[in-house]
This record gives sequence, structure tokens and C-alpha cells, in this order.
Amino acid sequence: MRFSEQWLREWIDPAVDTATLAHRLTMAGLEVDAIEPAAPAFTGIVVGEVLSVARHPEADKLNITRVTDGDAEYQVVCGAPNVQAGMRVPFARIGAVLPGGMTIQQAKLRGVASSGMLCSATELGLPSDRDGLWALPDDAPVGADIRAWLKLDDSVIELGITPNRGDALSILGLARECATLFDQPYTGPAFQPPVVASAESVRARIAVPDDCPQYLTQTISGIPTDRRTPLWLAERLRRAGIKVIEPIVDICNYVMLEQGQPLHAFDGHKLQGDLVVRRAQAQEPLMALNQQALVLDESCLVIADARGAVALAGIIGGLESAVDARTDRIVLESAHFVPAVIVGRARAFGLTTDASFRFERGVDPCLPEHALARAAELIVGLLGGTAGPISVAAGGWVIPIPAAIPLDLSWAERRLGLAVSMQTATQYLSALGCVVSGETSGVLQVSPPAHRFDLAIPEDLLEELARLIGFDAFRAPMGRAPLTIRREPETMNTPADVADIMSGLGFFEAITYSFIDPAIAELVTSEAPIRLANPISSEMAVMRQSLWPGLLQAIRFNQNRQQGRVRLFEVGRVFTGDLDHVVETDQLAAAVCGSRLPEQWGDKEAPVDFFDLKGDVEAMLLGLGFALSPGADERSVVTFQSGRHTALHPGQTAEILIDGVPEGWIGALHPQLVERLDLVGPVYVFSLNMARLHQRGLPANRPLSRFPQVRRDLALLKPDHLPAAVLLDLIRQDAPESLRAVGLFDRYVGTGIEPGYESIALKLVFQNYERTLTDEEIIAIISDIRAKLAQHDIYLRS
Repeated sequence: MRFSEQWLREWIDPAVDTATLAHRLTMAGLEVDAIEPAAPAFTGIVVGEVLSVARHPEADKLNITRVTDGDAEYQVVCGAPNVQAGMRVPFARIGAVLPGGMTIQQAKLRGVASSGMLCSATELGLPSDRDGLWALPDDAPVGADIRAWLKLDDSVIELGITPNRGDALSILGLARECATLFDQPYTGPAFQPPVVASAESVRARIAVPDDCPQYLTQTISGIPTDRRTPLWLAERLRRAGIKVIEPIVDICNYVMLEQGQPLHAFDGHKLQGDLVVRRAQAQEPLMALNQQALVLDESCLVIADARGAVALAGIIGGLESAVDARTDRIVLESAHFVPAVIVGRARAFGLTTDASFRFERGVDPCLPEHALARAAELIVGLLGGTAGPISVAAGGWVIPIPAAIPLDLSWAERRLGLAVSMQTATQYLSALGCVVSGETSGVLQVSPPAHRFDLAIPEDLLEELARLIGFDAFRAPMGRAPLTIRREPETMNTPADVADIMSGLGFFEAITYSFIDPAIAELVTSEAPIRLANPISSEMAVMRQSLWPGLLQAIRFNQNRQQGRVRLFEVGRVFTGDLDHVVETDQLAAAVCGSRLPEQWGDKEAPVDFFDLKGDVEAMLLGLGFALSPGADERSVVTFQSGRHTALHPGQTAEILIDGVPEGWIGALHPQLVERLDLVGPVYVFSLNMARLHQRGLPANRPLSRFPQVRRDLALLKPDHLPAAVLLDLIRQDAPESLRAVGLFDRYVGTGIEPGYESIALKLVFQNYERTLTDEEIIAIISDIRAKLAQHDIYLRS
């Protein structure tokens, strides 16, 4: 929320400077995100009146004007197309300094002397949607300094209001907050509702009182059509970041900023019959003010007339009933909508409005009548018109009285670590507008005001006391807990162990969002993701079922910034199931692309491939205490088998098994997915279930043999459909203890090899712990192995 400091100080003016005010607000939970001047620096610019305009004899697009500042007359050459006699404009006299430091000097333009400059709003550093000179109001005081007259020596403060503090989204709310922080009263503008001088009214009916407990309307007719938004009001809107649209709309926006109550104005001539607050019908259309065609459903609350919906309640009005420059009769709306019926509806249509921003957080139910009277008073007083009676539709609703919250001060002391006296607690809570009783019992009964929706439990009151006392008053006590050394089991791997090994392998850790784009989620998994009821945005609407989407988006981010070699990993949580039964699982995932090695002189650049990432996975698992082949110890065995995955390349995909149980995937990202995500491929990824990585086998000591190893190489022909892992398992099965290792070191397909077969070269390493093996023993073992392999159509290559 943005607001003018001067505007706030008209309500309450604490004796502190801007920086101190901002600090106090931040420490009270209303964080100040930015402070900026209301206008850039400039000097010497006054209100000037154009007395006459004549054509420049040497230039078609220039005019020679006579301008007065109230004391003297000046000749100024001007090129603005809208200059005319009688208008009042910003006039930069000789010596004036414009934003950016340019000083106005005496000049000649096409041979004609010019003693100054007539300015547009943009030349003064102020936003404007109009070309040409800034036409000031006819009552602008000639000769007055522009900065002083428009009160431009002001600061615009921007607050980051948290969702629980909807009450602070107005000058009234901020004034209440400052009154509590600085212990002084605030005073709002005094006003009287306009005199009811007309019988015109539009009645309203509430069909859903649980969604809209109160709905007020007031008709104002006879509004002049030559109206103009007062400059002081337009300036306050500008400093609040709201665009000036049309005088009636501007006044509604002004009252919303001042009081915190969103309002809406209908063109009275465009409505048919009475209004009704109801739920939308299925597929009911509404053309919104932003010219967006909305198709509504039964979850939407609408304001409707005899023809159909004319507004999406609490969010945006309809274009067909909108106020325009020809409107002379309006129906003002001021209502209280329950936050639950507004939350998420605007985002569902891709809308962001000031009204929905406030109604989603909760608006004071006592405000509608007060805000309606304020808006009617401003419209009649500033623009003109005749006010009709206020029509109230409440459906038997009365302002709810919040339930009292018990606050045990001894409990509060234990939670805060600071003693709070009964008097102090009562003073602060009463300053917030709470009704406090029970001062003699030690347990206060606190009834929060209607505008504080966030006060419901004792912890909420504790938070209020802490921020009002000041966080600087709290001191962390010395810890008195006994210190014990916790015994960590040797068979446990922690996430930090995993991260350390991955970092050692050259990966960088990433942290990505748990909410992802539904379109990307559908590309990565075939299961339906869990959809959020109230997403932050359409691109963060589902919960991730895999860590891959976040990592792939991070890779794209890096590739778009000329980072071709990317190696990322993440340890995070994924979510499966549905909203009623969410299953949370910790997962390890990684993604790589680019070259195998960083740029260097010692080796030629080569792209990373499937086996590079597979080697990293094996190295990581070995470091965590897993084995890649069965052994005599208790380590779990990791194997890889060919598989199919929605997101991976059909020919470069493997399932990762631990003790024969599938625990993850590894492979090349599918080329179609690479193209859809606008990546530079190929990209390789893997994922593993973290729960399975927590347990590791207990390390065991094995003595070294004093006797020599014997290596024998075998060249075998095997069917090409038979995985090499199956071949190695066949050899290991029932092998004697003296066969210490089996490994594959070559593969050949081509000339001399029968179709349907491939040549595999294996190494067999033999060693005995008690003696040296003889050739006869080794030949016998190899003969047994060949006989077993022959049963599976695997033979020695001739």
C-alpha cells in the first residue's frame, strides 16, 4: 500500500521525522518497503497565466505567448499545441531549475526572445497521460510556487501489509495504528451526509445473507457532466499509485483509500429494476470494466438487476452499467462481503483489484454506512447533484460482537519472557480498540474491535503486546538446558551427508518452489497433481510431484544467461494424493546439461551423457554406504534396469533399484519436453527416494589377502536383448568365494558378429585368502561359468 505522509499527518502528526515514523511502523509489523519523494527536485516554477497567444512568424509549430506571474509579464515562445489565452500553467522563470538539473536561461527561438518556459507535467517529473502543457485549474493562484501550492514536498511511503492486517489498508487504519504507537489521538475529516433532497432510490435485496450481510445504495441525480476531478484529490490518488479515471470513480477510490471501504458507482440510467445480491448462474456472462469477458459459475457472488449480472461482488463492476463522462445519475453501492466468498475469485479470472485485495483480507463491517455518507458528501459538494435516501438491505443482520479472548498474564510472561503488568496490558489493548475487563482476577477478558479480524486467540493478543511494547525490550535469557552429546548411529545418512557428497561431485544445491505450473506438471508426470484452492498465481497452482520441474526451470534461467554447463541438485519434499489425503515424500533430484568438464586446456570439450550422470549417481551411493554389486558385508545393493518414464527418452531411461526395489529414475529428458520447456539439450536428470538413502550398511573390516590376484578375460557372445547386468548376475550366482570381482570393459557390434548378438568383454579377478590359486582351479571355475552361461544362449567368442 502506498500513501502520502502529508495525508496521514492531517489525521495524526507525531513529533517524529519520516525516518523515525517508518522505523516505528516497521517495528510494529507494518513493514516499510520504500520511501520516495512525491515529486523530483525542481525550483523557481510558479503558476503562470497565459494572457495572449500569437503565431511565430518563422515557425508553424511555435507560438509567441504573453505570460504573467502576477508581478510582471513575460514573452515566452512555446511549442505546445494546447496553449491558449486564459489558461493557467506551470511557468519556469529565468533561473528556474528543472528535474535533472537543467537551468532555464534567456533564449532566442527562431529569432524571437523567450524569457522562460511553460511546462507540461512530465517536464516536472510527474506522470501524465495527456500531451502538451499541464492545464491547471482556473482558480490556481497566479504567482504561487508550484511546489508549495501542490504540497509536493511530501514523502510517499510504501508498506508491505501482511494478509492478517487488512485493517491497515487505509489512512484511517494507519491513523489508528499511529495513535497507539505514539500515544496520541487522531482526528479524521469532519463531514455531514448530504441533505436528502430527492425521493429517487434503487432498492436492493439480499438473496444470500451469509455471503453479504449488509448492502446499501444511495441515488444521486443531477450531477453536472462538465465535472473535473479536483487537483488536490487527483494528487492524493497519484501518490497512492491509483490512476485518475473519472471524477465520480476518483471519489469512490479516494474514500476507499481514506476509510478502507471499497465502493462502486453504477450509472443509474443503465440499470433496469431493483438490484439483488445473489450467486451467479452457471455460465452466466459478465463484461467487466477492463473489457474482459467473464464466464461465471455458482461460486461467484454477483450484483444483478432485472437483466442479469452487473458486477462481480467485491471484485469488479460491469462495463454495461459503468459510469462515464455523460453520466448524470448514479447509484452508489457500499456493502459488507464475507471474505470467504471473495478469496481466490479474482485470481481465478486473472484479476487484481483494490476492492478484492481489501475484501479478501476483511473490511470493518461497521464501515459501509459511514463510507457511503462520506462519498455522497464529496460527490455533492465537489461535483454537484441531489442526493436521495439511503436504501439498506440487511436481511436481519446485526453487527457481530466478537467473542471475548481470555489472557492469563502469568502465561503471557512465560511465553514472552518478559513480565507485563495488568496496567500496561490494559493500556495497550484498550488503545487498539479492545474492550478489556477482569483487571482484578489476573486473567483479562479482551473483546477485539470489529475491524480486527486477526484477533481470535490468546496468542494473537500476545503478538499485539510484543509489537507494541517493542521487540527491542526483549532480551533472550541464558539457556539452562543440560547439554548432552547425542549418539549418532553409524547406519544413518543425513540430508547434509547427501548434500556434501553431491557438492563434492561438482553439483550446486538449488531450492525451488513447492508450487508449480500445472502445464509443466502434466509434462513430467502422468498422475493428476494436487490443485491449490487459492493459488498465488496461475503459474503456481499445483503442488509438485517431482523436483524436476523446478530444476528444469532453473536450468532454463541459467541457459538464458549464457551459462551452458549447469549441474544442479535439490533435496526437497514432493506431494502426491489429493487434498484430503496428501502424501509427503522427501526426494533427491539432480539435472545436468552442457559439457562434461569445465572449459580447460588438457582435454577437448565433450557433451555430458547418460553414463556421466550414472557415474555420479554410483559415486554418490558408494559414498553413502551402498554397494554396486553383492558382497560379504551388509550393504544394500544398487542396480539399474531399463524402463519407461513419461518425461524421459525411451532409449535412455533406467529405473534405479535398491535391493531389487524401485527407488528412483535416471535418464535423458525427452526431446519433446526439452523443446516445450525451451531448453538447450540434451538434459539428463535423476531422482531418488530420500527415505531409502537414510539407512546404510554397517561398515565391516575385511583383511587383505597375502596371495596374488589372477585375472582372466573372457570375450562372450550374448543376445543383444539381454542386459549386461543380467549377464554379470549370472556369473556371480553360486560363484566360489575366490571369484573376487567381475567387470565389463568392452562391447562390440559389427563385422563378424551374428545379427541379434553382441560381443562383451569381461574381466574375472580371482584371489584366495589362504593360498595361491592354481591354473587348474581357475580353469575349472571358468568352465562352470561357461556351462551356466550356455544355458542362456551365451557362448565364448571364437
